[in-house]
Amino acid sequence: MKIIVNERELKEYFDGLARLLPPPNGARPPASDSLDASALIEELRQSIREEMASIQLAAQRDAGAHALNKLGQIFEPHAGKPAELLTSAGIVEGTIAKVGADYLAVREHGGTSVLVPLDQLVAFQLTGKQVER
Repeated sequence: MKIIVNERELKEYFDGLARLLPPPNGARPPASDSLDASALIEELRQSIREEMASIQLAAQRDAGAHALNKLGQIFEPHAGKPAELLTSAGIVEGTIAKVGADYLAVREHGGTSVLVPLDQLVAFQLTGKQVER
């Protein structure tokens, strides 16, 4: 995104704002000639950069949440079925006990329950006797 700014118009805009707003703590507002347009433009650019970065982070977070939600929907029909899950920490083998928004609860063969975050899941396969319908 490119923003083109006319320095004179920008200076007039902020001078007008300064006249409209009450001065902080009774101090006199600075004279319009003392405003440094280049410093003001740099401050605006920095604010725009920060806003764009926060928008980009929010979009990435939303995309990641959507992908995890979709992955959870894939696992829902397999609840109660035996599976082998490959995670970044190793293999978890057992029955899928619960499918959460961003995790799977797996009951291992020894009775231990393990929570597997969906974002740590590398691969999975259903195990045990499979019957085609």
